[in-house]
Parts: sequence; C-alpha cells; structure tokens
Amino acid sequence: MKTCLLHATTFARIRERLKGLEHKIEFIVMDEDGLFSHAGDGSVVHHPKPDIVFGNTDVWFGSHARDFMITVLKTGGIDWFQSSAAGLDNAALISVGKISRIYTTNHTQSEAMAEWALWQAFDFLKHGPQHRAQQADGAWERVEMREIMDSRWLIVGFGSIGSAVGKRVQLLGGHVTGARRSPGPAKGADHIVPMALVKSELAQADIVLLSLPLTDETAGMVDAEFLSAMRPDALLMNLGRGPLVDEAALLAALDAGRPAFAALDVTVEEPLPKDSPLWRHPKVAVTPHDSAATAATYIRADETFLDNLQRYLAGEPLKHVVSPETFAD
Repeated sequence: MKTCLLHATTFARIRERLKGLEHKIEFIVMDEDGLFSHAGDGSVVHHPKPDIVFGNTDVWFGSHARDFMITVLKTGGIDWFQSSAAGLDNAALISVGKISRIYTTNHTQSEAMAEWALWQAFDFLKHGPQHRAQQADGAWERVEMREIMDSRWLIVGFGSIGSAVGKRVQLLGGHVTGARRSPGPAKGADHIVPMALVKSELAQADIVLLSLPLTDETAGMVDAEFLSAMRPDALLMNLGRGPLVDEAALLAALDAGRPAFAALDVTVEEPLPKDSPLWRHPKVAVTPHDSAATAATYIRADETFLDNLQRYLAGEPLKHVVSPETFAD
C-alpha cells in the first residue's frame, strides 16, 4: 500500500473525492500545529515516510511549511511529488526534486494571475490612482483615459500565464506579441518573437508583462537599458520573479518618466521590507505575491493532483512531469 502525505486542510477539501482509495493509499496529514497523523483514525505518526507528497498553498502559507519540507527531505527519497506551483526556482523544491522519482508541477494558477494583469492594466489605463485621489479631495475633474481596445501588449515569457493573459486581451480588442524561446504560433498571441528581439519590441508596447521564470539568463534583464527603451506612457508589470527587475534602475527610470508606471506582484526581497521605497513610490503598485490567491486556484490545483493520482494508480503517464535532469547538479 502506498502512503500519501498532504496538509489536513487539503485532505478535508478533497476527502469525498478520495473515497474508494483506502485499500490503495494510506493518507497522512499535517495539521495547523505541525502534527502528523493518520487521516483515517487520527492516530499520531511520528516519522512519516510517504511515497507520494502533495505540496500546495495550504502547506506553503501555513505555520509549519518548514516542518513539512524537512519531513519530506528526511525520507531520503519519495516516489512522486506533486507541486501546486509552476516554478522551480525555490531552493526547497529543488531539493525535493532531487529526491523524487517523479516530480510534477501545476499550471492552473494562470487563470487568476491573468485577471490580476487585467486588473492592473485597467487601473493604469483608466487612471485609477488619480481618480481615487480626486475622490478623496472631492475634486470633480474629468480625466481622459485609454482603452485596452487597440492597445499593444508585449508579454515576455509566453507560457501558460502569458497565454491566459493574451487570450483575454485579444477578446478585449488588444494586440498581443509574445516573446519566448520556442518559435511558432501560440494561443493568445497575434505574433511570437524570440527572446533576443524583446528590446526591439519595447518601443511599440503600451503594456509590458513579465511572466517568465528566473534563470541565469533572465536575472536582472529589466535593467536601465531595457527601461529606457520603453515608452514614456507604458506600463510595466511583473508576474514572474522579483529578481527579473533591477529595482534601483526601475525607481530611477520611473522618476525620469519612462515608463509611466509599474505594477509588481513579486519583488527581489519577499516579504518586501517596510522601508522599501517601492511601497511609497507614486508610480508603483505592489501586491504581496498573491495574484494567484483565489479559492478557485486552490481547487484547480486539487484537480491537478487528483487527476495525476488516478493516472499514478493506473500506471499511466502523469501530466506536467519535470525532467529529472532539471534537478541535476
């Protein structure tokens, strides 16, 4: 019989969907106090050694994420790890990947993240900060706004997030250029360009969205040169990773008037220190890396796990498998 470790909150949410698997899998849960127990009878488990692990937001943002990950790593090896995240630039997840025979990711958070991008774009184009300031002052002053219709978007890193954003922008009448390493057409993009041509596309973009992973090649890619190539009326958004952006260069560029505004869901240091100038800059909107934090996102991640669990038990190929070579030293 296989043993599966997951958070107690997750188990409670999907318990009904797991009925009938009791003779195949023994479920062990970690509760909010960091205690491990058998999901069936509640008896304490002192040294869990699971074959399967589901790591998700209930774990990552709980009080005992570290205890969960240490427990997994102490096993020395697991058969399958399902992550609710798409990224692989977290040191703990990389360590788990090294001891997992199979490591799978999840890409369903892109739906919520796409809505975050639209929210920030609308707020920028409709001069949300100015309207809110005028309301606070009781100032009845008309403001000329812009539309997403006919706006030009450059989405740097055109994977699941970029595609989800692009499809929505196209439905609203915007034009989407996606930048990625692989050529060929992609859903949600009117045009695909190689990463080498990103800077040449900046002068045409009303909105530039970063949705690519952090690598040696992408770290600090948004530097003074990149920012100076943007339009003075453009919006920069970052849904990828904080270190993609040179934050000092960004603040200097905003002060110099190019681009017009920046919306950041990720920052170089997280949590963002209270004394960071990003909090108070009038041309910056910051959210605490919560663009994907919706109930529907958690449910879709559960669905990914449940789908892969059925595949695992049936001996079928799992979805979103990461090559073991990715975790090689």
